[in-house]
Amino acid sequence: MPVNYTPEYLAAERKYLQARTKEDKIIALEEMIRLCPKHKGASNVLAQLHARLAKLKREAEAQRKQKRGGKKAGIAKEGEAQVCLMGLTMSGKSTIISKLTEARPEIAEHAYTTTRPIVGMMDWSGVKVQLVEIPATMDPVYVSLCRSADLVVLVVKDDAQKRQLEEFCKENFLRTKSIVVNPFKEDIGEIRKKIWHALNLIIVYTKRKGQISPMALPEGSNIRDFCMRIHKDFVKDFRFAFLWRKQRKAQVGLEYRLQEGDVVEVHTG
Repeated sequence: MPVNYTPEYLAAERKYLQARTKEDKIIALEEMIRLCPKHKGASNVLAQLHARLAKLKREAEAQRKQKRGGKKAGIAKEGEAQVCLMGLTMSGKSTIISKLTEARPEIAEHAYTTTRPIVGMMDWSGVKVQLVEIPATMDPVYVSLCRSADLVVLVVKDDAQKRQLEEFCKENFLRTKSIVVNPFKEDIGEIRKKIWHALNLIIVYTKRKGQISPMALPEGSNIRDFCMRIHKDFVKDFRFAFLWRKQRKAQVGLEYRLQEGDVVEVHTG
């Protein structure tokens, strides 16, 4: 039997899809439930709506408890980017973070070994990337860390886990850029490269008083972006910059586009 949604129901559904906060989604879902046709053909739809509403209410309550001083999962970003590792229990998250960083999480043969986020710093050509392991319990307070991260790494053993995690992200409106890795098929070096390249960053080098230091910038950055990373006064007082690329030296201006491996010396006055 077809559901035959009314225009009013479809309007409420649009409100739900466009809602930005959990509170607005809850209001829209309650309206969808009220307006959904009440016949046998719509019973499955109603059941799904009620389940979604219950889940949103649990997540909203967890957030309210956090604001009142309950569990706090906020982790300050450090390094050039923050990357969250998400996966089911015993998928290899702890192994990845222990091999790529200085963190030493407990690794055991029993399930749900990690109960709180584990943080470590991964090195890439002298710059640091922060890795955060999200516990497989998928506590909403901890999963919320993924919303502000620069990248989410879905750690899986097989295609079934991949589909399960992708569905979880869809149901929980996690829109952060994500990649999939399988530590049972990919070696740790491949995973490290995969994480770095997914961040769409380039490494350039600052040259000052003969000292060269690495800096990460988004692909497509120019000398102006480079100067702003150091201090805004470098843009205000900018005269020119020397740039070394593949052993060639050039004098460039603020709009000059940077490439991987460039060495830059800024002159102000």
